[in-house]
Amino acid sequence: MLIMYLSMLDTEEDKNIFEEFHNEYASLMYKIAYGILRDSKLAEDAVQEGFIRAIKYFDSFPKKKCPQTRNKFVNMVRCASFDIYRKRKRQQSDSYDELEETIMDVFAVTDDIFEGMELERCLFMLPKSYYITLSLKHDDGYSYKEIAGILNITEENVKKRLMRARKKLREIINEQEAKI
Repeated sequence: MLIMYLSMLDTEEDKNIFEEFHNEYASLMYKIAYGILRDSKLAEDAVQEGFIRAIKYFDSFPKKKCPQTRNKFVNMVRCASFDIYRKRKRQQSDSYDELEETIMDVFAVTDDIFEGMELERCLFMLPKSYYITLSLKHDDGYSYKEIAGILNITEENVKKRLMRARKKLREIINEQEAKI
């Protein structure tokens, strides 16, 4: 794979620098991707996508090993991982049925509220950070601590984000109910 990445760069200097970065950050990027996706093959895909994204924006990277460079590679793989995660979630329509049951339990609502509207649409109306946090908690069953590790935030932040996500989802459901 490294040869493919290097072929996408123009100068020999960039190729040498990128090869150093690849050797330095590949294992870290894999750990982050695996923490989000919990699947080794998907994590490898996310790392590849992260490196491809890094090449696209390589001109804006510092050309030395420093915290900013590390953060750029980490952000590239984190974004790629969340994109893969969301895509996989859309493909797993059965999981929406489970999440709908959970939401109905959490919000103490009946099937009548969902008549004529799709829960998927309501969930996708949430901000991405709320959707991901809510999905990790209720759909995948992760603990607050595990979600904090995946998203690289504190447990308190996870709890607050879940509270805000539920509140926002409740508002969206009420708006949709009013339109029906």
